[in-house]
Amino acid sequence: MFETPKPRWDTLAGRVLDGFFERVADQLPDYRAPLTIFGSAPIQLCLDAEFASADVDVMVFAEVETLRKLAHTPSSRRDRYHVQVCPPSLFIPAPHYLQRAHVETRHGLQIVIPHLMDILLAKLHRSRVEGQSGLVAKDLRAFRKVRQMLDGYPSSEQMVSELQNCEAYFRAPLDGTLNSFKLNVLDLFEQVYGRCLDIPAEIAVTKPPPMEIAELGLDQLNPIRP
Repeated sequence: MFETPKPRWDTLAGRVLDGFFERVADQLPDYRAPLTIFGSAPIQLCLDAEFASADVDVMVFAEVETLRKLAHTPSSRRDRYHVQVCPPSLFIPAPHYLQRAHVETRHGLQIVIPHLMDILLAKLHRSRVEGQSGLVAKDLRAFRKVRQMLDGYPSSEQMVSELQNCEAYFRAPLDGTLNSFKLNVLDLFEQVYGRCLDIPAEIAVTKPPPMEIAELGLDQLNPIRP
C-alpha cells in the first residue's frame, strides 16, 4: 500500500486550515473531537501545492454550528478559498480508513488526514443529477492528478481490491433511490482505466443479512395491523 506523504502546512490549504485551527483552539479550548480533512484539500497538502478547489472540507463530530461560525470569519467571506465545516455523512471512505490515515496534533487539536485512496473513494459517493453522463469534472480531475503524481497509483487492480472492501456500497439503497456510488464507479473505470468493470464478477456484491424479527418490530412485520 502506497503511503501518503506528510502534509505541507505552508500550502494555501495549510495556511487556511492553520488559521481555522488557531480560532478553534482559542475559542473552544476544551474541544477534543478530531477534525478530518477531506475533499481535494489533502491532494494539495500532500501532493501538489497548486491543486485547489473552491474550499477546504473539514468533517466534524461535535460543535458543528459553533465551528461553522469560526470558519466563516469576515476575512474568509471575502476570500475565494475558505474552510467548509461538514457533518460525517458527507465523507464516506473505506470502512477501515482510520487504520491508514495520517493523524497529528496541531494547535492542540487532533487532525486526521485520510489516505489518498480514501479521499478518492469518498468522491465516488457524490450524488448524481438526472441525465448525468460521466464523473463530475472536478472528481475526474482529482483521480487523474493523483495517478499522474504517483506513477499510476491507484491502478485498475488496486482500485478493484479497494472496492471489494466497499462491496456494501454497491447494494441497492433501501429507499429505492439511485445508487450514485455504483454509477460513479462504472464511469470511473471507463474514463480513467479505459475498461468496463464487471461488478458481479470482480466485486461479488452480497445481499444484506436478513433482519431479525426483534429488529423489525411487530408493526413492520404486520403493516396492516390495526
